[in-house]
Amino acid sequence: MFKSVVKTFGKHYYKGMKNLKLSLSLEDNPLKIKNFKFFIIGHFISFTGSWVQSTAQIWLVYELTWSALYLGIFNFLSSFPTIILTFISGVLIDLFDRRKMLSIIAFFSIFPPLILGILTQFKLITFWQVTFLAFLSGCFSAIDTPLRQVFISEIVPMRFLTKALSFQALSFHTARMLGPFFAGVIISYGTLYQCFYINALSFIPFFIFLTFFIKTQKQVEIKKIGREEIKRSYKEVYNFLKKEKKILNVIFSVANFTVFGAAVMILLPIIVHKIYGKGGKEFAFLSSVLGLGAIFGASSVIFRKPISDQIKHLFKTTIILSLGLLGLNLIKNWYFTLIFCFIIGFSFTNFFPVANSYLQENTPDHLRGRIISLFTLAFLGIHPVGSFIAGFLANKIGVHATLSLYITLLLFLNTFLLGFKFKPSKP
Repeated sequence: MFKSVVKTFGKHYYKGMKNLKLSLSLEDNPLKIKNFKFFIIGHFISFTGSWVQSTAQIWLVYELTWSALYLGIFNFLSSFPTIILTFISGVLIDLFDRRKMLSIIAFFSIFPPLILGILTQFKLITFWQVTFLAFLSGCFSAIDTPLRQVFISEIVPMRFLTKALSFQALSFHTARMLGPFFAGVIISYGTLYQCFYINALSFIPFFIFLTFFIKTQKQVEIKKIGREEIKRSYKEVYNFLKKEKKILNVIFSVANFTVFGAAVMILLPIIVHKIYGKGGKEFAFLSSVLGLGAIFGASSVIFRKPISDQIKHLFKTTIILSLGLLGLNLIKNWYFTLIFCFIIGFSFTNFFPVANSYLQENTPDHLRGRIISLFTLAFLGIHPVGSFIAGFLANKIGVHATLSLYITLLLFLNTFLLGFKFKPSKP
């Protein structure tokens, strides 16, 4: 099954990339920009390693605990730094040299997976050790994720931003498909700890590219941050969001899409194990199908003409995700489950890059780091809350009831946030 899927995917992906290259002219192809090309290669390699580890790590936690509740606890604690550090990271992004910050984070991100690999290899690993190392990685990720988003605006012209962000999403979700596939192969035919060593190695090329090859004209001197500076930053963003209602609604819709949509993916190991009686290889395969759907979703954003009504697009994508989750909940057939996971992955990359682009295009440069840090908080920081609640509810009321509740809340809240037209903000 793995070989046939990879062969089919490779054929269509190569054809799609060939068509993409032909369809993008020299003027609107961000891959023609040297800095962006180095960035996207390093980004892809590092995230492929991250998805290898993420898949193996979730299965390791499940093997250590065999508990939906502990899966939720792990996901909550490992992502908790994103909740508490994301907005502070936005202040740092707006004040410091972004390229230097990104290279420093890439370097230090090598060590948590390296330590996890050593502990797992020598059978010293426990649930709380895995969680602590994931928490440490989460601290780096809380700054790294919004920083990568904003850094793109420094290395490509603003008019190319939507396509550049879609390329980044395509890179991210290609890694999301390949990473779990590699993890499944390693879990099946190798040893689990090898996944963590691969992730440690994957940050090295990105660090080298950032340090020696990627150059930006904008140089920001390191400043001393005082309490007044932080207060002023908070107040500035508050006043901006108070005026720009659409931007605030998009940020809330991203949080809702994450909590009641993307976060339920924490239940996939339970679905694979308890409903279908399958193991780590099948779980990794299902994760790859999610990534495959996400690749096609990102490609659809790149190929199509510029989206005229991004708010309407986000609302339609919410409906697509709801249908995918509904099918996953109601139809208990392994092959249909693969189709619904493909649809769910497709919706992810039709929602998050477009929301990101809308926020960046409608935010002034001096506020962009802080606004995108709020986007990251809504995108990743709130994710563990949804996962924790999903794990808790699945343990108490079952997977089916939990999914039904999440689908209802997802549709209701995003209909309120995105399904109505808003009057344009006064200048």
